[in-house]
Amino acid sequence: MSTSNEAPEEERLARYLSQQLPEAHDLEVVKLTRNVGGMSRETWFADTVWQDADGARQEATFTVRADHPEGSVVPTPLEYEYQVYRALADTDVPVARALWHEPDPSWLGRSFYIRDTIPGSSAPKQLFKEGEEELRRSIGEQLAVLLARIHTLDWEAAGLGEFMAVPQTAEDCARLEIDRWRAHYEQNRSEARPVVTELYSWLNRNAPTQVPRTSLVWGDVGLGNFIFEQDAVVGLTDWEQAHLGDPMKDWSSALYRGVDNLLPKQELFEIYERESGISIDEDRIHYYTVFIDAQYVSISHPMVRRIIEHDGQMDIALVRLAMGFPFDCQDDGLRAIGY
Repeated sequence: MSTSNEAPEEERLARYLSQQLPEAHDLEVVKLTRNVGGMSRETWFADTVWQDADGARQEATFTVRADHPEGSVVPTPLEYEYQVYRALADTDVPVARALWHEPDPSWLGRSFYIRDTIPGSSAPKQLFKEGEEELRRSIGEQLAVLLARIHTLDWEAAGLGEFMAVPQTAEDCARLEIDRWRAHYEQNRSEARPVVTELYSWLNRNAPTQVPRTSLVWGDVGLGNFIFEQDAVVGLTDWEQAHLGDPMKDWSSALYRGVDNLLPKQELFEIYERESGISIDEDRIHYYTVFIDAQYVSISHPMVRRIIEHDGQMDIALVRLAMGFPFDCQDDGLRAIGY
């Protein structure tokens, strides 16, 4: 996680955890493993042991989140993601408990935050083994219910409006996010991309004018972004794109990321409408599909410049992000708007 040779990273993290857990004696991080999935930020699992005040051995695995050494690839700071987890801790949306945010880079070489680790798996391949049809159906049903729960959450009571931009009009549900993502793209791009300009212009011109409900939007719904244990969804992850806006944005992401491979789209919609009282609008879902294409280009194309700046010495996940998504997403986006 750090490029410093001061001490092995396990020892540096153990010192930090010992400071946060003063009643934990002889605390040791016995293993630090990077999660191979995900590309927006680095995720590490720290297997930790210590002695409590009575001398009994305690064990825990902490999840450590940090930006890539090359910087963030999303237009939300690390602390924003931490605040989302903190705000959701006392709601019925299942997320890991956020523990500490540390802005001081001297501990591990960059800022980070730590949360509990929810036992289970996020690997989609386990859901698609032969004979797991009923498991897939059950997981799909649960995700539809959880989306309903997210979108009907009292976000004001949860304090989300204290650090998230609050839409004042229906158009703001899309345009606040358009402005954020377009600014991120413009600040980081290495060359002109007329296709991206056209996508963002189309999005601005066609922002939905009828959004019956402003909701918490998860922002990155899809296979691989939830934790399940046996046949139960026990945790939702990847909240760095969360915002207040149009709940159809999440359905666009869910379909973009393959959730309808668990359960047919219409069945997902029926469960959601029954649980939430919110009507599905497939025109708005189509709109946000274009939005997602623009988002992926905004995330990935700036990585090309960073590859150049770092002489090719760069996280392989970011190289894949830079070289794979931009061109496919530009093509998909243009097709979606009628080119």
